[in-house]
Amino acid sequence: MPSPELIIILLAVAGLWALFLLPSLFERRKEAPLSSTRHYGNVSSRLGQMQAQQASYVSPSSQRLSGKRRRTMLITGVLAIGTLALAIFTSSLVWLVGHLVIDAFLAWYVAMLVQIRQQERSFSQSQYAAVQAEPDRRVRVIAS
Repeated sequence: MPSPELIIILLAVAGLWALFLLPSLFERRKEAPLSSTRHYGNVSSRLGQMQAQQASYVSPSSQRLSGKRRRTMLITGVLAIGTLALAIFTSSLVWLVGHLVIDAFLAWYVAMLVQIRQQERSFSQSQYAAVQAEPDRRVRVIAS
């Protein structure tokens, strides 16, 4: 049976993670657009055209970065779980401090990835605004 101090520490770590992750979850829901179906159809077709153009080129460096990020998250997660298990089973304060250091690194890494994603999202929103400002250039044939 884990000691009450360990349970308090684990609850504190969980609370800090929740304090960090929950606001970003609620922000996404606030940003959900409320628009008409026609506007949605126009914008989604234009964005689909843009994505089709961009999908033709995926840089190898972005694929490597994505793989490295996944590996880093996996290794750090395994280290966090491993050090926590060692801290619990050996009742060692040293392993608990090591676990907290790894948790701090993991929190920093997730914050960095969230910041990168927000920068990419703001860039894609600027592209969205450019597409939205572009006039409709479809050819319309009117038959009599």
